[in-house]
Amino acid sequence: MLLEADITSIAQFVTVFIIFLAVLALTWFVTRWTANFQKGRTCGGNIEVLESVRIAPDKYIQIVRIADKYMAIAIGKESITHLTDLDEDQILIAKEPSGWKMSFEELLEKVREKKDE
Repeated sequence: MLLEADITSIAQFVTVFIIFLAVLALTWFVTRWTANFQKGRTCGGNIEVLESVRIAPDKYIQIVRIADKYMAIAIGKESITHLTDLDEDQILIAKEPSGWKMSFEELLEKVREKKDE
């Protein structure tokens, strides 16, 4: 037979567990909302970074599209330099290899297969 102290302990555990699940759910919803909000702010449609390559610490070369113009720019720690304008036919857009976007389930299965080997 359960004593009063055991019932109180179980009730406290269940309460803490429910609060934990509520906080976890709230965190998930806020994170999703924030991500969608930020995504909406950055998707204006007129500016797009097509490719970025790091050439040194804090130095990058990027190919960007601004409206209907394409250009190569160099980005340093405190400066941005226009390198050249590009024609649309000069740009090679790499296609994502098949299997590039893998679901979590597929990734987990792949890891399990390697672990079994």
